Amino acid sequence: MKIFNKNSILTLFVACLTLLALGFAEPMAAIAATTPNLGAATSYAILASTFTNTTAGTTVNGDIGFTTGAPVHPAGAQARYGNTPPYTTAGTDQGAALAALAAQSPCTTTWGGPIDLGTDVIHGTIGVYAPGIYCSGGAMNISATITLTGAGTYIFRAVGALTSSPGAIVALAGASPCDVFWTPTQATTLSANTTMIGTDIDAAGITVGSTTNWSGRLLAFGGTVTTDTDTINVPPTCAGTPPAGSNGPVVVPPLIDVLKVPNPLALPGGPGPVTYTYTATNIGTVPMTTVTMVGDTCSPIVLQSGDTNNNGALDVNETWVYTCTTTLAATHTNTVTATGYYLGQSTTHIASATVIVGAAIIPPLIHVVKTPNMFVTPSANGGLVTYTYNLTNPGTVALSNVTLTDNFCSGISGHTGDINADNLLDPTETWTYTCTSNLTATTTNTATATGTANGITATDVATATVVVPSLAPAAIVAPPLPAAGFAPEKKNTPWGIVIPTAGIFLGLFSSYLMRKKLTA
Repeated sequence: MKIFNKNSILTLFVACLTLLALGFAEPMAAIAATTPNLGAATSYAILASTFTNTTAGTTVNGDIGFTTGAPVHPAGAQARYGNTPPYTTAGTDQGAALAALAAQSPCTTTWGGPIDLGTDVIHGTIGVYAPGIYCSGGAMNISATITLTGAGTYIFRAVGALTSSPGAIVALAGASPCDVFWTPTQATTLSANTTMIGTDIDAAGITVGSTTNWSGRLLAFGGTVTTDTDTINVPPTCAGTPPAGSNGPVVVPPLIDVLKVPNPLALPGGPGPVTYTYTATNIGTVPMTTVTMVGDTCSPIVLQSGDTNNNGALDVNETWVYTCTTTLAATHTNTVTATGYYLGQSTTHIASATVIVGAAIIPPLIHVVKTPNMFVTPSANGGLVTYTYNLTNPGTVALSNVTLTDNFCSGISGHTGDINADNLLDPTETWTYTCTSNLTATTTNTATATGTANGITATDVATATVVVPSLAPAAIVAPPLPAAGFAPEKKNTPWGIVIPTAGIFLGLFSSYLMRKKLTA
């Protein structure tokens, strides 16, 4: 019986060669979303050709660049305002960043037409997104709350407009505002009371509805940006791009703020119970997976609310509220230390409050929030870092003799915010100061604010760390790789398939030759 013929042998030969070729071929490279270098645009909260701010109620912390328009100057700290350098360079770098984002592929998820991110189900839960590239063939809308979960880069690419519904929220659960990007091809229009995260690159124009809170950047060089009673904060430098001259990315230090307020502030009738409320906020750019709140004379301190996604992490812009109740027998100053951790690095804020017992005297309170314009210098040689200090009065009596000092930054500039020009820090005011220092090594510095009322001085202390990357590899700690895109494919040759296949081919070919010899 004839088992093989010439055609069958040739067919097997071709099949074996194909399997061998597949075994030695280089696998397809895995694609993951990556954060582009924004260059000179990094420091800009708003970058536009025309900028219009409709009210004095807008606060912008970050540079504002524009050439035309007669806006009401927003409150907040801006090192640059108008078309001063590097305005033009920032516009060029905005375009380069957009091109870098557009070149990334493939899309993690693709919608053929318009999509509402607030109602779509990607990972089994409505409105929850992992790091990756999300592409829509039409407009994108955020109608409710969407949550960006996990460290990595997020790119939302719309062939159309980007919009939000009133009250929409972009929330972070382990993500950083530095790594979130929106790139619509038509104008961005956010409705009132939106909570927005990330960098929007949209030369078609950006309009922000009233009382919107935006942590990120509005980059519309060549277009128009319009704001209305909004709060916009450009996020400081985040991990990702290795600083110039260093050996790799560094871990960005976290930053925590705690506000402590006793109720009541005084017990004129003598000893009695006092409840302290502690409000802890993540004012940095990385989540804190461990948070401790330790009081010197009041315990237990109990978390009441704030961990909205129940992930146990104090996420960026998230606020946790604690309380503690104790009985005071005499006038007492109580201190609490809030500490947060991220990848082995810690941050602390110490807050104190005095309660008067046995006298009808109201003690003062003061609060300072200190933030650097970058957490990691762009060069291993260090550079200029600008600190912004916001002083508020959470008490009920105006403060006189207000002072602000920093142990590593001298030359703190005069404040803005004394609305009635009475040189008193009133409970409704926020005084803003800035200070610039040339850092050549990693520095943790401390700001101390004091104010006096009714013969009592209130004090608050805030610290912040800025990393100057070390040139020594041992000193550099790399953050975890983003869990985005596709899992890497193994490049090992599948010898378990190749060797048996080759053996089958050689056996068949030998049989064919033997039959040819016998029939010759």
